[in-house]
Amino acid sequence: MKTRYKFLIAIGIMVVGIVGLNYYSYNDYMNKQKKRIELFFKYNYNNIDSITFTETKKTPMGSLDFYGYFNSDKSNRFIGSVMPYQKEFEVNNGMTGSFARKHAKFENGKTYTVSEIENSQRKKRRENNEENSSSLFSDSAGLSKYSE
Repeated sequence: MKTRYKFLIAIGIMVVGIVGLNYYSYNDYMNKQKKRIELFFKYNYNNIDSITFTETKKTPMGSLDFYGYFNSDKSNRFIGSVMPYQKEFEVNNGMTGSFARKHAKFENGKTYTVSEIENSQRKKRRENNEENSSSLFSDSAGLSKYSE
């Protein structure tokens, strides 16, 4: 086989590998953003049983918009956007209907960003781990029966 053909085959394999890697990375990014959107809505609003994503679009301004609705009711629509200056979804900027006003968990319709939610969940997990680990060694009554 000529060297030229070997070179073309190697280039072809590299191109296919790069395209495949980009496709996998893009899908992984999209799934991660959908999970962040679900976390945002389930933490900030009551009575959300399911979130259905209908489509994803990249706008001419460069933002990535996720369209969907809640609880199988198409009147409860939302748009979750990842702006060009953001790396990940942080806060919702578009909901239709009266769902947001009726089902807000916090006073005055306050919502927490995904980063704030993740930080508070990490803090709670750390506190729970500290409580569980300290209770293993603080059982002095349980140890006293073995010390006699």
